[in-house]
Amino acid sequence: MRTGAIDIGSNSIRLLVADVDEADGAMRPLEVVARAGEMCRLGRGLDQGGMIEEALAERAGSLAAEFARRARSLGAKHIVIGATAALRNARNGTEVAGIVGARTGLPVRILTGDEEAQLVYRAVVLGLGHVAAHSACVVFDIGGGSTEVVSGFGATAGRWASLPFGAVSLTERFLRSDPPTAHEVEGLEADVSQAIMHRCAYMPEKAPLLAGVGGTVTVLASMDRGLLSYQPSEIEGWCIRPERIAALVDRLVGARDDEKRILPVVGEGRADIVAAGALAVGLILKRFPSPGLLCSTQGLRYALARLAAEEAAAREGPPASEA
Repeated sequence: MRTGAIDIGSNSIRLLVADVDEADGAMRPLEVVARAGEMCRLGRGLDQGGMIEEALAERAGSLAAEFARRARSLGAKHIVIGATAALRNARNGTEVAGIVGARTGLPVRILTGDEEAQLVYRAVVLGLGHVAAHSACVVFDIGGGSTEVVSGFGATAGRWASLPFGAVSLTERFLRSDPPTAHEVEGLEADVSQAIMHRCAYMPEKAPLLAGVGGTVTVLASMDRGLLSYQPSEIEGWCIRPERIAALVDRLVGARDDEKRILPVVGEGRADIVAAGALAVGLILKRFPSPGLLCSTQGLRYALARLAAEEAAAREGPPASEA
């Protein structure tokens, strides 16, 4: 079944059109038809004003409408739009969802932190396949305004937490210099460490398999592989060793924004926030010691595409021969 998914995040809006095949009660790997993403930065200024700017809301509506049109033109049978921390936390989040819904002709689901965490966990583990199918796992998704952390076994999620920070919000709160000062870095690390300590207190002490998803993680994996462009097939399941993580984080934190912009795998839209994201990733690895960090490119939009297929199948019911 061909489905579409639109993920409205705090930093970017992403599209996935995929063929989903459900057989024998287990979800097989998705076959990607098209994927795209555009920076929107809906989370900009939320910590200070609590409202999404009108111009950003209009841009989000235009981008989502274009993505919905593209999904329909490619034959998507059912499209699901999910929104995360920016709309969840903004005082006008419901109004922004209404703008997007009016432009696309589709309902916008503002996901709770728990819903987002569970959806992401399932998508990442299923995407990693046999590597994660029979292992204790910890999965995290660092976004622009929140970070979801989930522990479980195989595709079954156990405990989860939605942490109140992301690459955009941390940058705005702490990293005002270019590059950031040692004092700014210390303030960020103290805040992130405290949130991880309190909200992940009941999760495992170690992670036999630690997997991360999100723009910061794909940047780190691409740099570790020495790639000159974003190539999902080259970094899906790639393991970054702990000692390499530390070196990559130091490199990003020590570089000026203009130096990061010219790195092809960072680019214009992420250069100013990737240092904050990388610092948070380093602290998550410190909390969950593991042989390394597995990179996943299959985040929330992959879960939404699977959800769209399940909803479409449920709506149609079983074939006439089985009814």
